[in-house]
Amino acid sequence: MLLEYSKLKETELFSFFNFTEIGRKPQSSGMMEIHLKPGGFQEFIDVAMKVDRSEGVHEGTLVLDRDWIGGPMTINPFGKDLAKSFVEAVTHPVDKEKASSVISTIWGLSGSADKILYLSEKPEAEQKQIEKLANVYFGVDKCFSLELDKCRILIENIRDVGRSRLRIVITSLEKREKQLLTQ
Repeated sequence: MLLEYSKLKETELFSFFNFTEIGRKPQSSGMMEIHLKPGGFQEFIDVAMKVDRSEGVHEGTLVLDRDWIGGPMTINPFGKDLAKSFVEAVTHPVDKEKASSVISTIWGLSGSADKILYLSEKPEAEQKQIEKLANVYFGVDKCFSLELDKCRILIENIRDVGRSRLRIVITSLEKREKQLLTQ
């Protein structure tokens, strides 16, 4: 489990972006998929949370229209704020520190005309990871994945309902952990 759904409702996703439930759909796995929409720009944004019977969130998915969030030339500040806030809110608390590079990279994205200055050099491995994530967000690369202790962050470009979209999925690794312990 990533976090309790009631705790998620106390985050910026609900307070700042005004997310509200628009429906619930039972899953064959016994989970419930909760569909959410923000207060504005609803036609460009889809969110789903998979919760168990106790309303524990096991997976969160944010899907944004690529045309709306921008690309290498221009970045929609609302889109990157939403993406950053989603990763920050849904990531398991144990993994927050390790996910901070993903969060800060999304927040720091800008179009190609902008210059970004760093106060210190980043380690080369971390820099390559950040470049890969930025290129996926810009729509240049296909997929970025980061496996942490308790969850996996997947950011990928997809075709959905005939549109190019960016999908961010944060999945609990709890089931895999339990499988490894029983082997």
